Amino acid sequence: MSSNSKQATIVEAGKGRKLNVLGHTVNVVLGSRESQGDSFVFEAISPAGLVVPPHIHENEDEYGYIAEGVYEIYLDGRTYEATAGAFLYFPRHSAHGFRNIGSTTGKMIWISTPGASVERFFDELGALPADAPPDLQKVAGIFTKYNMQVLPPPEK
Repeated sequence: MSSNSKQATIVEAGKGRKLNVLGHTVNVVLGSRESQGDSFVFEAISPAGLVVPPHIHENEDEYGYIAEGVYEIYLDGRTYEATAGAFLYFPRHSAHGFRNIGSTTGKMIWISTPGASVERFFDELGALPADAPPDLQKVAGIFTKYNMQVLPPPEK
């Protein structure tokens, strides 16, 4: 028997914990409890036009995979177009964000390491009312609480 207390996990498609995070449907695939805080894995389903503003993580690296859709990716002052099959790596301290520029819903798979803080961040954002525009001051406060900084949108 292994002394590793991490739990091996299989999550069937669509069976994770669901959150509504600022218009994105987030399906938590692997929570930080299962990984003992090492990682947080989630699927983000984004309607056409939805934006994740440029931001910086002070403590986490992020890895992303575009499963469906077309996205404009903002990374350290430049923008790129990325489509299904593209892999993204955003090390901590890099300014990054994205927008679904396709005409259909997009889907991305994300891994954050370490994961515990990002999971709590998503839980707090997911607890905001989904039926009203977000309170931007409250959203900014949640970013700050978890050592993330929201940046102004990129210039066109």
